[in-house]
Amino acid sequence: MSPRIITICLSSLLALSACTSSDSSDDAPTSTTVAPPSVTTVDAPTTTEIAESTTTLAPVTGTVTPPRYQIVGRAPTDAGGDEVVVLLDPSSYDSLSDIDLFDIVAEVVELFPPVATLHIVDEATAANTVTDPDASEAERASLEAHYFARLEDGFQIVYLGPFASSGTAVLGS
Repeated sequence: MSPRIITICLSSLLALSACTSSDSSDDAPTSTTVAPPSVTTVDAPTTTEIAESTTTLAPVTGTVTPPRYQIVGRAPTDAGGDEVVVLLDPSSYDSLSDIDLFDIVAEVVELFPPVATLHIVDEATAANTVTDPDASEAERASLEAHYFARLEDGFQIVYLGPFASSGTAVLGS
C-alpha cells in the first residue's frame, strides 16, 4: 500500500474517533471500534489511444438573415393602437416560416408602438387591398396568396394564406 493511502486511512480513523459522542446518560465509559476502510487498488492503463476522427464538416456557404420589410401603412384605430401594414421584400429571403413572421410581428410591435392590428403581406397591391373596406371580391380573392399574418387585439397572431396551417400564436409567450 502506498504511504498516501495509509495516511488517508489513519486520518479518517483519527477523525472518526474524535467524533464520538459523550452525551450519554450512563456514567459507564463507552468505547468505539472502527474498522479501517477497505482499499481497492486499480492498475492504471499503460497506454491511452485517441481515436482519429475522419469526419469532416462542410463549411457553411451562406448566412441566414431575417426578411427585410417596410411599414407601408399606419392609421390610428379606436382600439387604442394603430393599424399597421408591413410589406415584406420577397427578394430578401429564399424561404419563409411562421417563426419568421412571428419575429417580424414582435419586432414591429416592440419598435413601433402602439400597434393594435398588424398585417403582413408580400406584394404592394395586397398592401393596398388589406385595409381597403371597399375592395372588390376579386381583389380580396387575390389577396390570399400574398397575405401571411395578422395581429389582432395587440397580442394574437393569426397565420393566413400559405401559412394558415400554422393556426394562431400569442405574442409574448
